[in-house]
Amino acid sequence: MTLRARLITVAAAVALSLGVTAPAAQAAPPSGLGFSSGAPFLLLDNATLNNELVAGREVGASWVRVVVNWAQIETAPGVFDWGNTDRVVDAARAQGYSVLAVLAGTPAWAQGPIPSLLPGAVPVDPNTYGAFAGAAAAHLGNRVDSYEVWNEPNIPSFFAPVDAARYVGLLRAAYPAIHTADPGATVLSAGLATTIDTGAWTVAPVTFLQQMYAAGAGGFMDAVALHPYTFPFTVENDPNGQWAQVDQAYGTMAANGDGGKKIWITELGAPTGNGPMAVTEEAQAAIIGSSLAQASRLPYVGPVFVHALRDAGTDAFDSEQNYGLLRADFSRKPSFAVVQGS
Repeated sequence: MTLRARLITVAAAVALSLGVTAPAAQAAPPSGLGFSSGAPFLLLDNATLNNELVAGREVGASWVRVVVNWAQIETAPGVFDWGNTDRVVDAARAQGYSVLAVLAGTPAWAQGPIPSLLPGAVPVDPNTYGAFAGAAAAHLGNRVDSYEVWNEPNIPSFFAPVDAARYVGLLRAAYPAIHTADPGATVLSAGLATTIDTGAWTVAPVTFLQQMYAAGAGGFMDAVALHPYTFPFTVENDPNGQWAQVDQAYGTMAANGDGGKKIWITELGAPTGNGPMAVTEEAQAAIIGSSLAQASRLPYVGPVFVHALRDAGTDAFDSEQNYGLLRADFSRKPSFAVVQGS
């Protein structure tokens, strides 16, 4: 059965059980399907990593999103340990994946006088990040040709305090450094979190993108990345209209002369389990199928990455551990069939 046929069949059955109307067609975006497991990839032993990569190929993925963690790689200025990054990238490449490298994480020495271990720590001097980005592109060479500059800088969990102009400083430093090392690379702005405007605390993705352009981001990104989560709703049944951010972001790009560039969706999905953010496994399948269908209809959308391929743990109450298409033991949730290729 083709991917399109699988998606139509499974999504229709799931939607019927949920009492919602299924999309008329379901398909993965033609520019590529991928998955993102975030930092946990770096923690997997070789056997588990390879099993997960095999499962990703079985689901039809041709892309994998890998965190290249600056904080772990350059623990002292100019002193690099690429061993774990190479292990993961090489394993992915050996199984035929294209790799999207997310350059994130700030080592203590780059943070200033009061370093933090939190993911939201930001380098004091953006040029130190730019130098690392260039070193990463030079080291990874032809194994990686796509780079995402940071992750979710519009929420303080990953960028504190949230400041679009300060983020653009990182982008303006990293972009030329990456292209000097790899002129053919595709450099993405950071995937923006689905959130709302709360003043200085969190900034909605389209607002943040507008602020980025106002701060001079134009010319320093080859594509824009978004994380348009809609759970607990499908795209069609979301009263908050979260998917609208994709079209609105493209409108912002076009208004700033970037209408010829793509939007990469570097995360989408929904957590299962019994935590406060969780949905049923059947609802997860419907949500992911709905999002993939919508993405497939938009000519300006590039690769789409489902977060995540496999649950990061077994604590059903912790939503962060339960985004997988697979359970932690590699058994399949209904969502696996929704995105599985022929």
